[in-house]
Amino acid sequence: MGKDLRQFLQVVKELGVDYYVEVKRPLKPKYEVSVFQQKLAKESRFPVVYCPRIEGSKLPLVANLFASYEMLGVALDITSEELKTDKGVILREYRRRQVELVPTKQIPASEAPVREVILQGKDVNLGRLPIIHHAELNPGPYVTIGMTVSKDPDTGIPNVGIYRMELKGKDRIACMMRPDHHGGKIGQRYAELGKPMEVVTFIGHHPTVAMAAGAYRSSKMNENEFELMGALLGESLEVTPALTVDLPVPARAEIAIEGIIDPTKMDTEGPFSEGAGYYGEERPCYIIQVTAITMRRDAIYNDLYPIHQEHNLVLQLGREARIYDAVKRVVPDVKAVHIGPDGQCGKLIVYVSIKKRNEEEAKQAGLAALDGDNSGRVVVVVDEDVDVYYESEVWWAIATRMRGESGISFHPGPIATRTVIDATIPLDTPFPTRVTPPKELWDSMQLEDYL
Repeated sequence: MGKDLRQFLQVVKELGVDYYVEVKRPLKPKYEVSVFQQKLAKESRFPVVYCPRIEGSKLPLVANLFASYEMLGVALDITSEELKTDKGVILREYRRRQVELVPTKQIPASEAPVREVILQGKDVNLGRLPIIHHAELNPGPYVTIGMTVSKDPDTGIPNVGIYRMELKGKDRIACMMRPDHHGGKIGQRYAELGKPMEVVTFIGHHPTVAMAAGAYRSSKMNENEFELMGALLGESLEVTPALTVDLPVPARAEIAIEGIIDPTKMDTEGPFSEGAGYYGEERPCYIIQVTAITMRRDAIYNDLYPIHQEHNLVLQLGREARIYDAVKRVVPDVKAVHIGPDGQCGKLIVYVSIKKRNEEEAKQAGLAALDGDNSGRVVVVVDEDVDVYYESEVWWAIATRMRGESGISFHPGPIATRTVIDATIPLDTPFPTRVTPPKELWDSMQLEDYL
């Protein structure tokens, strides 16, 4: 069986309650799913959440697919034993997989699970889906982890992006494509040509598919994201023709919403509960006129709670890979990159560990990290002996190695001032030796052998 949402759910279910839980009672689509996830997060619990019953819909719902950094590792086929000893393996595996794109595999519509149920004409009703109302000041329900396919009118290359989508009616849904993102540029081009823009938004697939859709590799704007999805999946992504628009859609997706955008007409959506933990303002958006909904016979709806770390984690490995590459260009001995704070929405702090060769490299690494990621507000640079995946170690390095005001520098950013903190050991003055356990014994001793 090819990789898809169901295959991934089976994997995490077998890993136990730390990775998968089922909700025993029906949940209301207004706030209750989101509050349930918040309650879990307050207890530092980040499993996949499967909800068999959502009031008002016959479809089950799954959330928290990206709830923890470890879950990203599971999606990349990294074992729980590997994750216990070295979280850095997650980024290394992501960077390895993204290098070589994998062509798609064409599947006839008659064999595609996403075409088992077809709704057209008067049967089109987005209200059948358990679309969630996440926060009190949001104007209504939002599709938050739909992956929208469009086609560049000049090159014919398909593009896939993740855009928030406010429900506007039974057959109308907003799509907020930022003008600086590829989907927004494609929409602008269709407007210039005076042509309608065909789209299909698919919901529910293997987590690596969403990781690829949100990768945003700006240096590769003509890249076919379907082929990047295959690279991260580790196998060809199966695609099939959509029903009413001339676009491919992943054959093993749970749900597909097909439609047409008039790119010359704009509406507004929002305010929206943003990933940084604040409500954002109303924004211009396109309106998709839905022409068909297709789905699996027993489709599972996938939701992503925007005020939760999963909003940021779905994009995190792509961000970390860009930062790693940017730092390595100026400091060859970069050891690890991680984005935090862990357990919180709004991943705005970047931790970089390096093997420092001279006193300038820490600041150079920090500035390169800022250049490699517009979202970061603070960069902390530490030595290679500091594990950036344990924030208590980073704070220990700040408290014991940062040299007063000279260790902090401020830099203008696109939204707010950005900060670089040098928490590395000075090379030009004597410094105490860190106390560490004997490495051989540390590596060989396993707690389960003694407890």
